[in-house]
Amino acid sequence: MINMWDILTSFTDVKTILLTLVFILVIGYVISMQERSGIPPGPSYWPIVGNMLDIRGKRVGKRHKYYAELQEKYGDIFRIYFGNQLLVVLNDFESIEDAFVKQKDLFSSRPVDKLWGIQQTVKDGKGVLWASGQEWKDARRMTVRALRDLGVGKTTLEDRIKEEAKIILDYITACEGKPFKVHDIMMKATTNIISTVVFGKRYDYSDLDFLQIIKVLEINFKGEMGVFSPIHQFPMLRFIPVLAAKILTARNSVEKVKQFIADRIEEHKEVFDKNDIKDFIDVHLDMCASGASDVTSEGNTKRTILSLFLAGSDTTATTLDWALLYMILHPEVQKKCQEEIDSVVGNIRMVGWSGKSKLPYNEATLLEVQRIANAVPNTVPHTTDKDAVVKGFLIPQGSLVYANLYACHLHSRYWKEPLQFKPERFLDDTGTISKQTAATLIPFSIGPRICVGESLARMEIFLFFTNLLQRFSFSTSGSEKPSTDGICGVSMSTPEYTLTATPR
Repeated sequence: MINMWDILTSFTDVKTILLTLVFILVIGYVISMQERSGIPPGPSYWPIVGNMLDIRGKRVGKRHKYYAELQEKYGDIFRIYFGNQLLVVLNDFESIEDAFVKQKDLFSSRPVDKLWGIQQTVKDGKGVLWASGQEWKDARRMTVRALRDLGVGKTTLEDRIKEEAKIILDYITACEGKPFKVHDIMMKATTNIISTVVFGKRYDYSDLDFLQIIKVLEINFKGEMGVFSPIHQFPMLRFIPVLAAKILTARNSVEKVKQFIADRIEEHKEVFDKNDIKDFIDVHLDMCASGASDVTSEGNTKRTILSLFLAGSDTTATTLDWALLYMILHPEVQKKCQEEIDSVVGNIRMVGWSGKSKLPYNEATLLEVQRIANAVPNTVPHTTDKDAVVKGFLIPQGSLVYANLYACHLHSRYWKEPLQFKPERFLDDTGTISKQTAATLIPFSIGPRICVGESLARMEIFLFFTNLLQRFSFSTSGSEKPSTDGICGVSMSTPEYTLTATPR
C-alpha cells in the first residue's frame, strides 16, 4: 500500500535540495560579481561566460563597434570578462603608451596559459609571437637578424619585392580590364615575400605547397573571433561535432605546413655555409652551431616561421586591399599620388624605396589608409606579471590586456574629422610628413612587442602601392560605390568588392 507521508516527505526533501542548490547558485553568482576595487569600469556580465555573448549574434564581425559603444559609456579604459577571465581594453594612445612603453617590464608577457587553444598550438615551441621573457628575446633577435642580413648573392629585399611587384603588374595586365579582387593576388605576393625571407626562394602561385601555406593563413584569418574564440575558455566545446571537424581540418593543414618547413630545414642542413647566410633557416642553423640558446630548437623555429607567415602576409595584403579601395572611392587622391610619382620617378623605371622621402603625398596617403582602415584592429594580447596601474586604474596580475588600435586611430582627441579620408592631415606646412601627427599612428603597436616585421611591411606596402599606381588607374567595376564597413576578425578585412585597372 502507498504511504502518502513517505511521498510528501520525499517531495519535501527534493524541494529542499533544489532550493539549497538555487541558494548556492545565487550566492556563487553574488560572489562572482564581486570585483577588486580600482579595476576599470565595464558592463554587467554573466557568471561563467562573462561578456562572451555580447559579441555574438548581430555583433559577429563587428567587435570594433561593440568596443566603441563601451568606450563611449565607460571611457578610454574599460573591462569585460572573457569567460571568467578579466580582459582590459586600452583605447587611447596615452594608456597604450603607459602600459606598453613606460611599464614595458610589466606588460611584455603573453598569456599563453590563459588561452587553451594557444596552449595546444605552441606545445613544441612558442616562437617569436607567443614566447615571453628570455625565450622571446632570443627568438626576436634571431628574426631581426634574418631580416637585417637577408640576401641571396647581391639580391636585396627591395629587389625581391620589386620582382614580385612585376608579377602582380603582369597579372593585372592579363586581366585586360576585367574586374578582379585585390586581396587574392596580394595575399600570394606578400606570402611569397615571406617565403624569400624564410626559405630563400619564391614559389609559383600554382605550387601545391605554396597553396597549402595560403590555406593555413586563410583558416587562421577567416575566423571572426581568433583569440576571442570561446574555445580558449571552454575547451570542452571541441567535442561538438561541427567544431571538432573544423579543428581537425585546421590542425591537419598546419601539420602539413610544419612538415614542409621541416623538409626545408633538412635541405638547408645539407648545403649550409656559415659564411653565406641566405635566409631565416640559415640564421637558425648558424645559431644552433654556435650553441645560442633553447630558442633554436627546431620546434621553436618552425613556430617562428609560421608566426612570420601569419604576421607578414594577410595583414600586409589587407592593408593594400584597403589602399586600392580608398583609391577608387577617392579618385582625386589617386590622381595626386600618380602626379607625384610621374613628377619624381617618371614611367620608365620602377619606384624604389630610396625615393620614399621624395614622395610625401604617397606616404601620407598610405599612413591615412593605415589610420582609417586599421587592418590590425587590436594587438595580440599582453598580460601583466604583477599588479599594475594605468591612468589610475588597477590592472590585476594575470589580466588579458589589449590595445584597441582601431579606437586609438579614430579618436577625436588626436584626429580632426577622424572618419574622413584626408591624407593631408599627415603633411606639415612644408609638404613633408609631420612627425608629430604620425607619432600617434601605431598600426604595428608600440613598445618592446612592436611587430618584428614592421620595416618589411612598410617597404612592401610602399613599393607595391606606388608601382601599381605608376602603371594603372583603378576604378570601381560596379555601379555602386563599395562600402568601407570593415569586417573585424583577426584582421579588419574589406567588404567584398572588385575593381578594374586601366593602363596609364
